[in-house]
Amino acid sequence: MEDQLEALLAEQAHTQCTNNQLQVTSVNLERTRCSLRLEKKQIILLRRKVARFPGHLTHAVELATDKALAAVRVTTAFHLKEKGVITESARHMIRELVILNVPVNNISSVILVVAEAMGMDVNGSLHKRSVGRIVLEGLVAAKNQIVEEGSRADGITLSGDGTTHKGTNYESRNFYMNLDLSHVRRFLGVHSAPNHTSEQQLVGWQALIEDLYKTYNASPRGKHAACDERELPAKVTGMTSDHANDQKKLHDLVKKWKLTCDREIRGEKAKILLVGDEHLAAVLEAQSVQAIAELGGTQKWDAMSGAERTRWNKTILKRVSCKLGEEAFEALPDEEKRHTNLFVSGYCCMHKELNAVKGGNSCMAAAWTKLGLTPPVLLMNKDNTATTEAGTSGAQERAVEISEGGGVKATQLAGTLFKNKDDKKGYQDNLRIFFEASSAVGAPVRFPDTSNTQYQSHCEVAAELLVHLDLYIKFLDFSRDKKTKRNFNNMEVNVRRALHDVPTLTELCALVLYSQSISHPYLRQVRGHDVESDNHLDLGPLHSRLKSHIQHVIDNPSLLLAADASYKCGALDGKPWEHPEVFYAIHRLAPRLPALKDITVEFFSGALDTWGKFTTEFAQDGVISTLTSDEKQRAWMRTTNDDNEGALGSFRGSARRAPTMTVHQYNARTMTKINSTIPYMKTNFTPVDYAYSQAGAHIIDGSGLERKRKMEQAADDERVVAEKRRKDGEKQEKETVKQEKLQALKPIEQITELSSLTVVELDLYLDLHRQSDRSIPLKSKLPRKAAKLQALEDAIARGRHVESSSTTGEQVQGDGSLPEEAPGSERL
Repeated sequence: MEDQLEALLAEQAHTQCTNNQLQVTSVNLERTRCSLRLEKKQIILLRRKVARFPGHLTHAVELATDKALAAVRVTTAFHLKEKGVITESARHMIRELVILNVPVNNISSVILVVAEAMGMDVNGSLHKRSVGRIVLEGLVAAKNQIVEEGSRADGITLSGDGTTHKGTNYESRNFYMNLDLSHVRRFLGVHSAPNHTSEQQLVGWQALIEDLYKTYNASPRGKHAACDERELPAKVTGMTSDHANDQKKLHDLVKKWKLTCDREIRGEKAKILLVGDEHLAAVLEAQSVQAIAELGGTQKWDAMSGAERTRWNKTILKRVSCKLGEEAFEALPDEEKRHTNLFVSGYCCMHKELNAVKGGNSCMAAAWTKLGLTPPVLLMNKDNTATTEAGTSGAQERAVEISEGGGVKATQLAGTLFKNKDDKKGYQDNLRIFFEASSAVGAPVRFPDTSNTQYQSHCEVAAELLVHLDLYIKFLDFSRDKKTKRNFNNMEVNVRRALHDVPTLTELCALVLYSQSISHPYLRQVRGHDVESDNHLDLGPLHSRLKSHIQHVIDNPSLLLAADASYKCGALDGKPWEHPEVFYAIHRLAPRLPALKDITVEFFSGALDTWGKFTTEFAQDGVISTLTSDEKQRAWMRTTNDDNEGALGSFRGSARRAPTMTVHQYNARTMTKINSTIPYMKTNFTPVDYAYSQAGAHIIDGSGLERKRKMEQAADDERVVAEKRRKDGEKQEKETVKQEKLQALKPIEQITELSSLTVVELDLYLDLHRQSDRSIPLKSKLPRKAAKLQALEDAIARGRHVESSSTTGEQVQGDGSLPEEAPGSERL
């Protein structure tokens, strides 16, 4: 029984446990079901969220983009002004745009267009007056830059050139700062001048240097460390220009200016050391005595005004400085004296070549008569042509006398006809189209320009005409047949006649042979790829080799004219011909040109003579030949004067495009550009320097410099006219006195009376006879009394012959005297 009870209790316990487990399991199952339902809902929610994600992502990207763009617009907005003042970054940008030839009126528009393309906003505005002043700030900075950089140079070489524009003289000036192997160009601007005399050019240099140093010394940099304006000319070691006589004289004046400045600087240093010294007092006294003597004595000195006396005192002190400076210089070692006095004159290689061609052409033109050959046909203008056809014999002779012919005349006319500087005249594009359509060429031809002054243009035209000789003749005929009346005008007749004329073609060939063998090889060396580093002072061997090569051609013309002639022996540099096709064209024409050899030799001979005259600076006993390598670096100069030639050409072009632009505005733009002034400002300027430049620009803009310049020109014109009128008056007065003396002369009755006349009386009688007899030589041709006597006897004899042949009944008496004159008649 107990066992059953225990078994029953165990079973109940087991059942209870099982029920409990079932209950727990049921609860867990329900929880699992709930959890599963929740997971299913979460999955559904996640699926919906995933479905919405692309839209959320797009929206988020759009929001982020909008925020980023908004931030960019805020941070990249360009501010032209800060607190109403144009910023320095904006000022630099404006100067850069102006240098790039953006018109002043378009500066604001260009800035806005560029900013819009970059997604930027521009805050602030500009006025064209502000732009003009900002450009002038560059001029002030450029002046400071030149002085500051020039003070560091070992040597300075000057260069200049002049031209006229609308009747006014303009001068361009540059210098190179030489420091070791570095040679940096600094452009000093283009300035007007009353005239082009050597003295006036020196005055221009001195005024320019004075203005540069005045501007610098007034600046914050100059106040911190002032510079003496005499330091720059004292550092000048040479000058280059063309070969004109006024330039050679200018070189001498600049050298004298250099030495004077050097001696003054040395003298002032010596005065400081000699304060209280008896020698200083003695020099001062001597210079004072000399000045008073020049004025005419102590009475005139005492009578001078205070201002005049002050001026003379400055002159005396300057002379004292020069005297002491000369003494200090003489005490230097010879090597230092040479270093101080170094000054080298150089002359443009392009002008050498130009004049050599002119010399060769002149000799060639005279060779036809010299050799007894038929000269080139005369290419007369329309009036002279009409005169030779219908004029009197005297007029015909005059028309022939003043008319020209030859190769250069032909190239001038061809340039005027085929490429006139006026694009409304000449053939212009008709020629280009004709050549492009021609099967012989098939490409447009750019005819060389002889209407404007360009180096080698006539030689280039000669080459072009010879290469396409038949085609140019065909073009002229074609152009004639296009006209309504089917005829040539006078210029076309002349060009066509020249292209058929054997002597003219011979001269064209001589021009081309010279240019191919000498000119182009020479120019390749003086204007080659190393032109910025080539030193003019190193060209002595080149010019010696050039003259030697010309002599070889003269001695052996077959170097160019032989059938197997080659550039290896014919060209100066032994390199291929510049235009091989024209060389072959000449050889094709050579059998038809019997005088080609002689005329070529004459051209080269004339060129050689000219080269000798224009290369004197490289003489064996000249300054250049004695220079050391270090001295050549200190006096480094360019091989050509292209800096100034180009500056003047740019100025003329600018004046045509913007005729109202002032000279100082033009200089501000070009000096800022050429001298790299903007990088200099960014690197070296402080806010104080920028402020000074702005103030200086305002002063320049309001100073009326352009009007002052014009008034100075007008004043000089008045002075010149007054001086010429004074001279004319003196000349007329002398002529009146002379005529009175001539009228008072007594008639010469006997030839024997001449021997008793003085030289003065002989001159008067010769002047009397010269009024009706122009064949009497000038006084300069009759230096001795015997020659004057003979000339007067001959004149009297000619006068008697005319009178006896033109006056009926008037006979010369047997004693050689003239018959009595009728009352009221005059005798010469």
